[in-house]
Amino acid sequence: MAQIIPNVPDSLYFEIDKLWDGRLCANEALHAEVWITKREAGLEVRVHAPQLSNQRIPDAPHDTRVDGLWDYDVVELFFVGDDGTYTEVELGPGGNYLVLQFDGIRHRSNDWEGREFDHRNSTSTPGTWQSIIQLPWDTLPRHIVRANAFLVMDGKYLAWNPIPGDKPDFHQPDTFPDVSIAE
Repeated sequence: MAQIIPNVPDSLYFEIDKLWDGRLCANEALHAEVWITKREAGLEVRVHAPQLSNQRIPDAPHDTRVDGLWDYDVVELFFVGDDGTYTEVELGPGGNYLVLQFDGIRHRSNDWEGREFDHRNSTSTPGTWQSIIQLPWDTLPRHIVRANAFLVMDGKYLAWNPIPGDKPDFHQPDTFPDVSIAE
């Protein structure tokens, strides 16, 4: 279960510190943290992740949407509704983001192209990058019941909660742990 943040109501905290299959990631320099806070208008997602000298970043303007961001270093979050729909949120160290909605496994129902999100990215702390994005309720499943968070960096695939399989496949919403986030 996700950790509840003390003294911050309606918030969750994930530490991404394991490899995708549940083995410990011994390289602590690759660990990332995610804070999810319920706001009146939606969810605020904060990511704190490592900044590497060889970071894979798309050649795109800062604070813009990049389709295919999953091909670069990225933190990915998945929010699953009780009806099986899910939203994938990707945040990258270059200040890029991607928000996608699915009505089935890998069946994209909305890519939110043309929609601007309130997003900020910073590398003010040496060796790390931080990203904050506001996700309006209409971009998320109505009743979020499961979630997971992943990090792809330095050729490694990390997860907050492990996923089954022979290779990392993040589109397994039925295997994600239960969380409670209500609109």
